[in-house]
Amino acid sequence: MVKLCRKLFKSEDNSHDAARMHSEALDQVLGFRVFEIEEKLLSRAIEKMPEGSHKTWGQALHAGNQTWVGLSHQTLQTPYNELREICEQLNPPPKSCMIDLGAGYGRLGLVLGGLYPDVTFIGYEYVPERVLEGQRILSLNGCENAELLEGDLASELFQLPVAEYYFLYDYGTLSHIRKTLLQLEKIAETKRFKVIARGNGVRSLIQYEFPWLANVYPVVHKEHYSIFSMSQEL
Repeated sequence: MVKLCRKLFKSEDNSHDAARMHSEALDQVLGFRVFEIEEKLLSRAIEKMPEGSHKTWGQALHAGNQTWVGLSHQTLQTPYNELREICEQLNPPPKSCMIDLGAGYGRLGLVLGGLYPDVTFIGYEYVPERVLEGQRILSLNGCENAELLEGDLASELFQLPVAEYYFLYDYGTLSHIRKTLLQLEKIAETKRFKVIARGNGVRSLIQYEFPWLANVYPVVHKEHYSIFSMSQEL
């Protein structure tokens, strides 16, 4: 078991390439088998669509869901140092809950486990191979308040749980992300929360189609993500 701590998730050089190299090295330290799993997914996808690309292979393999199979293994996931930065900005209180929508291998759960072990983490990921591996690593590294679940966020049957924080990545098509934001709009009728939006697609959707979230309180904009708030405090 690796001792999860603040220093572990910090890259001394915050440049894009350095952050990716740091994350790749840390994946190995933590015991991830990301490369092996993603290569197997890619091989299966190419069999189905030999002339495809990372924009189409995931949909071919996973019933039309955009799972980004074939994308660079480190591009697929948010770098650890960026997740640490986000968590430190939020400074979530004990007993609060952070939900990751399109969680990949559950990196955010590991960062929370090291920095804020009393915060509950729930991650949802469509690809079962990623879920099983993430569950293994979270358990291996003692993240007792972290849970990684298999879930189809685009399904009409999926119900988004209530939480204080939602990490929303460009996990799929714009129509799928819009559906998630509509669910959040419903939750907002009775609950205040923050949304950490990573990726150009989800940030643009919020900015132009969901003024209830984008235009009420000041937004924290960074290069790769934005933090939208329903209140000044949480």
